[in-house]
Amino acid sequence: MIDKKVTTENKELAKYITTILGLNRTIQRHWDQDRSNFLDVFNCQDPIDSRIAFCGTIGLSDFPNEIEQKSGAIKNIPIELLITGYKEYDKASNIISTCGFYISKNKWSCQPGSVFMRMVEMYYEKLEMKHILFTSPFLWEGKLHPLKLESKTVNWLLAIPISDSELNYRNQLGAPALEDLFEKKGVDIFDLNRKSVI
Repeated sequence: MIDKKVTTENKELAKYITTILGLNRTIQRHWDQDRSNFLDVFNCQDPIDSRIAFCGTIGLSDFPNEIEQKSGAIKNIPIELLITGYKEYDKASNIISTCGFYISKNKWSCQPGSVFMRMVEMYYEKLEMKHILFTSPFLWEGKLHPLKLESKTVNWLLAIPISDSELNYRNQLGAPALEDLFEKKGVDIFDLNRKSVI
């Protein structure tokens, strides 16, 4: 039997992240296909630009995210995922919950530079953006820090939609090189329907 209650820690987590990110917070429960597993996803509005929404997982950090260290040791680094976009792309919460399920159910690991393939394409087949690249949450640099709770320290990763050619560029030159290119080109990461920079 699944415990469907939100823990006190995850309530604290939700308050922390949404207070930093935006206004008018709502939280929706997302279930997998057979409704045996769920992830809660918050949605809130950018306080500066009302056209932009932020979404993120609440409770993904309860599941292992095992990352190999330079020493070869494996370390669990609890994470929550964030995604942002113009409000017209109302399936962003589905994209981020699907990414979360691959971590919670399929035990995929996720860190800056990780790519989850076909996550955007599942919900927006005709867009040039197909995949998700995870990076540090640079939009809130200086504001958003790891959150130390009694049972875990929560880190955040920001999901950036990328195209096939951008994925190839990342695979050849590395994620930092792709992120540098995005900055140089002034990529609008809020626009899921943007054109590929490559």
